[in-house]
Amino acid sequence: MTKILNPTLSLMVAAVMTVGGALTVPLPAAAGDEGKGAAGHAHDLSNVWAMARGGQLYDNWMAVLEADKPKGTHPAYPKAGKKKGASTWRCKECHGWDYMGKDGTYKSGSHYTGIKGVRAMVGMDVKKIHGIIMDKTHAMKNKIPHSAMEKLALFLSKGQVDNDRYIDRKSKVARGNVKRGAAIFQTACAICHGFDGKEINFKDPPKAEYVGTVCKKNPWEGLHKIRFGQPGVAMVALAALDIQTAVDVVAYCQTV
Repeated sequence: MTKILNPTLSLMVAAVMTVGGALTVPLPAAAGDEGKGAAGHAHDLSNVWAMARGGQLYDNWMAVLEADKPKGTHPAYPKAGKKKGASTWRCKECHGWDYMGKDGTYKSGSHYTGIKGVRAMVGMDVKKIHGIIMDKTHAMKNKIPHSAMEKLALFLSKGQVDNDRYIDRKSKVARGNVKRGAAIFQTACAICHGFDGKEINFKDPPKAEYVGTVCKKNPWEGLHKIRFGQPGVAMVALAALDIQTAVDVVAYCQTV
């Protein structure tokens, strides 16, 4: 008798079989991985998982850690900025969804701060990044635990991509294969978002915002969340697959 797979696992297997590509960039050892080598247990947490977790922390560490929101605006948030309160404590609020800060999509508009991005951290030693995050300017020492800091540092070093290679900055159109993206979306994402992408409304009615809305308006945010997942929510992350696969999903979502 054929064994029936768990529905969620079936979706993941289908997605991987459809894509046929995995992350090929070697990652440094994350916390707890050192010395395991080939003898490591198959169920041990992978570096890709740690990096994806770091991507979520970059997005909204409060939601990931189920932590209380900081009171007041971040002490380093500039007066030129237009935000206030807990949102100013999110990494993405200053450094952007494209990781370029003042030189990217946040060079103007309601999210402008004049703060530089984090692209210079690509390939940087994880321990060095950890030290930067822990400095007085970022004021995170008593906010994020050490293990989470390591995952955030791993993402900053190994998880970033050059968004301009995959998304046209002027038109906001993702440089992906829509048909290929459809296959991934329909096997891994539609179970929650629906085949038309409108099963989950991110806003309170009568306002409406769906996965397609996000990917059209802010494809950089869409790409980040497709790769790493939504903080505090049981969402599949495609970080283990090649970057083009995630871009293809963004391209498809821009059509729904």
